[in-house]
Amino acid sequence: MMRRESTDIAVATKADAMIGESPIWSARHARLLWIDITGKQLHIYNPEDGTSEVVATPSSIGLLAQNPSGDIVLGLEDGLARLGADGEIERFAGAPHADPTFRFNDGKFDTYGRLWTGFMNRDGKKGGGILYRFDPDGTWHVADTGFDLPNGLEWSRDGRTFYFTDSHKGEIYAYDFNAVSGTIQNRRVFCSMDPSEGKPDGLTRDAEGHLLSVLFDSTAIARIVPDGSVERLIPLPVPRPTSCAFGGDGRTLFVTSARIGLSDAQLSDAPLFGSLLRLDYYDALR
Repeated sequence: MMRRESTDIAVATKADAMIGESPIWSARHARLLWIDITGKQLHIYNPEDGTSEVVATPSSIGLLAQNPSGDIVLGLEDGLARLGADGEIERFAGAPHADPTFRFNDGKFDTYGRLWTGFMNRDGKKGGGILYRFDPDGTWHVADTGFDLPNGLEWSRDGRTFYFTDSHKGEIYAYDFNAVSGTIQNRRVFCSMDPSEGKPDGLTRDAEGHLLSVLFDSTAIARIVPDGSVERLIPLPVPRPTSCAFGGDGRTLFVTSARIGLSDAQLSDAPLFGSLLRLDYYDALR
């Protein structure tokens, strides 16, 4: 049975991000990092004192991910780059294919150091989205095709299932995942949502193995149990939340949001749009 729970939401960083996205916790830096895709900014939030640093990126940035060694990787318009120790952005790989109508959209590393990322069609061409795998040897591989808007991705707690989101279709897919070979197969619909009630966007997993799908245009996060049903909705004070990630304490959940497509009146009524939010996840489940 789906329930909508109320919870206390705080502002971690007040920002005006057009498309805030891809929050990740870096244990190495003890910081929460997130991006503004079209704003060309990397935000670095310090939860200890509440301060935030903003690093300008040379182009729009479609993904932010952390490899198993703790290196921070960014997906720029022309390829992949690392965030250096001095804050410099150092390119190290080209994009899967050179086409200005495509860009990265979300990505994560598996335990073997392979980057999985969606490549979306900027023109909204149906079925044009691609799921890619980037291997440590520098090679790109097409893992699957036919997506309208490839988005959030995650693995099951036992690592045997890979989940991938198509926001426009309102579907989250499950695949059998072979961690050794880095292959996926047996694609099936794991969870389906009516896009008119919110589009599944960023995806993460809690400590109990439930998936958290942030619903764009629905002011909520869907908590999905292992059978694919939505167990509850956790409400948010913004209409366009995009993604979420746990902080270093394992219970603070950070949520990014977007201002894109909202009217001046909407933005005036709710100045939190585009900010980084935080909540106590376990309090939200009580």
